[in-house]
Amino acid sequence: MGQYWTITCLDTHESTGCLRELGEALYSSIPESIEELIIPSKFALMPLPIKPFDEPKILSPLEMLPQETIERIFSFIPRSAAVFCFALTCHRFLEIGRQAIAMRKKQYIAPWAGKRIICVGNCVEGYPENVLTEKEKAIMSYKSLYEYAAGFEYPTLLNGRSINNILKAVNHDHYYVSRRMQLQNWLPTSCPVSTGEAKAVLLNITTNEYVRQSKILPEYGIRFGHIIMLYASWTSDPSAATHCEEEIHWRPWAGHRFEITFIDSVNQDATDVSDIIVPRIKSIMNQSRGIEE
Repeated sequence: MGQYWTITCLDTHESTGCLRELGEALYSSIPESIEELIIPSKFALMPLPIKPFDEPKILSPLEMLPQETIERIFSFIPRSAAVFCFALTCHRFLEIGRQAIAMRKKQYIAPWAGKRIICVGNCVEGYPENVLTEKEKAIMSYKSLYEYAAGFEYPTLLNGRSINNILKAVNHDHYYVSRRMQLQNWLPTSCPVSTGEAKAVLLNITTNEYVRQSKILPEYGIRFGHIIMLYASWTSDPSAATHCEEEIHWRPWAGHRFEITFIDSVNQDATDVSDIIVPRIKSIMNQSRGIEE
């Protein structure tokens, strides 16, 4: 019998939960999900249409409040759907409300980017050097790293579902497509780095090393998420149901900080380790599929 695994972020106290065998998780949606957790994104806001006034408008007392006061009011509204409903009450509030929604959603974009990530097995003993804080080391005196991560929550990501929930709150007629599209265009949209672009890189912030997407050929069947799972793993038992000869239980990137970005954003003194890591990951993946090299 093998061991169970979990991928966890020590800084946010979040984890993927039990992944069963690591060899099985490699061919699931987990690698792509890990990428989503470390891909930074910028928010784009489409310009609002200019609203013409045929005659001077009499402002309500609420509309006459200073900008800072209105922003403060928006900050007390608990849900983004309610924020958008309030924003639709007037043209001025719409712009302020869109900015408020964007600020709320930013916390769900790449919540693990730049944070300590480790793929840990339940047979783990000890922990990587120079990774844990003194408080975490004290916890390790009566808990294993896997047991510690078992108490973490699932990460929350901004996705299409959250945008749909906002739209449903203000557009009950689902057949009114043109109205829905108009409302959707007014909401902030995220523009993440595409992992399929040749300029994309997986950056190890801790070691100042990176792997190029351009070095990963489509036929390899490898994603950046696979690299993190196999190069940031940590356990005392090498069994991972990958059926490969290379041991993957004490890997050098365990507990390091990662980010997916463009090569143009990487420091000039960073080291390109693509030619070292990609062949190793390719070999592990091929052996797990029973492909001879």
